[in-house]
Amino acid sequence: MVKLTTVRLVITIAVTHGWKIHQFDVHNAFLNGILEEEVYMAQPPGLVDPTLPSYVCRLHKSLYGLKQAPRAWYNRLSEFLISIRFQASKVDTSLFILSFGGAMIYLLVYVDDILLTGSDSALLQRLITLLSSGT
Repeated sequence: MVKLTTVRLVITIAVTHGWKIHQFDVHNAFLNGILEEEVYMAQPPGLVDPTLPSYVCRLHKSLYGLKQAPRAWYNRLSEFLISIRFQASKVDTSLFILSFGGAMIYLLVYVDDILLTGSDSALLQRLITLLSSGT
C-alpha cells in the first residue's frame, strides 16, 4: 500500500521540476501474477468435466478475486523493475527509483495503478513502451 506522504512527495518533485506525470491503470494486472504457493479451486461452472466432477484445478497464475493476486502481480512487477536497474525504496515498498546518467525516474505502484514521472522524457517514453509491451 503506497503511503500518502510518498505520493505527495513524488508529485511535489514533479511539479517543482516541471516534469510530466503519467498515470496508468494496468488492465488485467492480477492475471499476470505467478503464484508461488499451491492454490486449488473447484472446476468453474459450465466447464466441469462430467467424467471427473469432483476434481479440482491447480492454479499456476493468479485470478481476479484470489487473495494472493495483488501480491503475485506486485512481486512480478518488482522483479522486472529491479532487473532494469530500478531501486526499491526502503521506506515505501510502492516506490521505485531509477537514476540513469543524471536522469531520475520515480515509479509508484498502487494496487493495479502506476504513477510515473521523471526528468528525461525520452527515457520515460522508452519505459512506458517497455511496460506496455508486457516484457
